Amino acid sequence: MKTKRIILIGLFSALCYIGTILGITFYIGGSPTMVHLGTTAIFLSAILIGKDAGFAGAIGCALFDLLDPKYVLFTIPTFIIKGLTGYVAGKVAFSMGKEGNNHILNIIGFILGGVVSLGGYFLVNWFVFYGFHVAVLKLSSSLITTSLGIAITIPISLVIKPLLKKGKIKIYE
Repeated sequence: MKTKRIILIGLFSALCYIGTILGITFYIGGSPTMVHLGTTAIFLSAILIGKDAGFAGAIGCALFDLLDPKYVLFTIPTFIIKGLTGYVAGKVAFSMGKEGNNHILNIIGFILGGVVSLGGYFLVNWFVFYGFHVAVLKLSSSLITTSLGIAITIPISLVIKPLLKKGKIKIYE
């Protein structure tokens, strides 16, 4: 692994951690859930570093869970789910040689990554932690978090990507 790649994954992991801290916790079915900006950070990572957003999302979001007693049991599921979310979003955004510069591919990547996140947490909530009814109720927080991520990242990408392209700056090679 190149040094630059490791540094970028670390930087975006920190961004995902901070984004997850920027959230609101509430209770559904007697258990904690949250709406946060961690998914926004994953989507931003996806258009800037591609599939390595999987590492950033896995590390940053799982670290948040590990350090918060309310969510510590979700550390491993979050590592897997947010890792796959970032990987899928980044892989699609960087597909066909577009490197996160095609807004349609980016949106498709965000939506597919969001589906991975929604489905992953639904299954974990259903089969591992709370059962079907609570899992259905908790879909609302996941849906809001994913929608927020898409709604925030699209306008940011419309500004950041052209600036990077115009300046001929490559974040990731």
